Amino acid sequence: MKYSPSNKPMIQAALGQKPDRLPIWFMRQAGRYLPEYRAVRAGVDFVTMCKRPDLAAEVTWQPLRRYDLDAAIIFSDILIPPMAMGQDLTFDTGHGPRLNAPVRSMADVKALKRVNAEKDLGFVGEAISLTKTKLKPEQTMIGFAGAPFTVATYMIEGQGSKEMTEVKKLLFCDRPVLTALLDKISEVTIDYLCMQVKSGADALMLFDTWAGQVSAGVYRDVVFPATNRILSEVKRITGVPLLYFPGQGSDRMYELSGCAADVISVDWRTRLSRAGKILKETGLDVTLQGNLDPQALLAPEPELRSMVRAMKEEGELAARSHIFNVGHGLLPHIPPESLTIVIDELRKLK
Repeated sequence: MKYSPSNKPMIQAALGQKPDRLPIWFMRQAGRYLPEYRAVRAGVDFVTMCKRPDLAAEVTWQPLRRYDLDAAIIFSDILIPPMAMGQDLTFDTGHGPRLNAPVRSMADVKALKRVNAEKDLGFVGEAISLTKTKLKPEQTMIGFAGAPFTVATYMIEGQGSKEMTEVKKLLFCDRPVLTALLDKISEVTIDYLCMQVKSGADALMLFDTWAGQVSAGVYRDVVFPATNRILSEVKRITGVPLLYFPGQGSDRMYELSGCAADVISVDWRTRLSRAGKILKETGLDVTLQGNLDPQALLAPEPELRSMVRAMKEEGELAARSHIFNVGHGLLPHIPPESLTIVIDELRKLK
């Protein structure tokens, strides 16, 4: 199907058009930097928040009550699908997410459950439907998932890891296990994202945070095919705009030839102009998203406004269109008032 831009600035930008105003939203805009989020979180654990549509919708709405944003992204986590596949997810204070029963053999891969997205992950769809009831017509509802390799790193290691020793063991010593796991995650993710669109998502984002932990050759041969399979299939089935975050730095952008995403999200380590040049060299005509350093939100107001102006000017020239965002997720210590400054400066600029 062909997706209509309608009157949503973010959708227009994602499809390469020039909306009347530069669209803006923030990765992790529903989160710990907001006191109202912490108030909800104080009474319930993280996984329960994700699984309760009323709570997930509430924290998704919170930043939109404060700020003039062009999109809501559903409150959830990239490790929700592994729960449906049979791993228990917990969040330990100071240690981040943990998954039990790490997947490290072909038997482990085969033991993973078959997932019915609507039945097993339907609470995310319900949260999206509930959230959308309070969005303005011009605001975009974003659904998301983790890209297969990034999700697989947690499923294999059992937690976040800098060295990724167990992942690399499979990569270099038993690659069929890794590729089988990536295939299984891809199948689940395609159904999961399509379910989100059925529930009301106007656009979808795929996060590949840890793609930079492998060489460029491994990325192109092993990681990218699974990722692009999802992007291509979901695009074919739903037609909605797709956003892809290929991880940190510019190196992965050289490997994105043939990528089915409409938008590439750029982190702050790469200039938007440089990202646009690299992607054009690979044959991609895409919209860019990004790429303010989240820590820049600590800067004094005059400096922050100056950075916003410079980024808007560069984004206008770097690609067919631009969506303003941070280069990675908002951090817990970011002052909420800084987001007000960024949005105010953007709205003043024409």
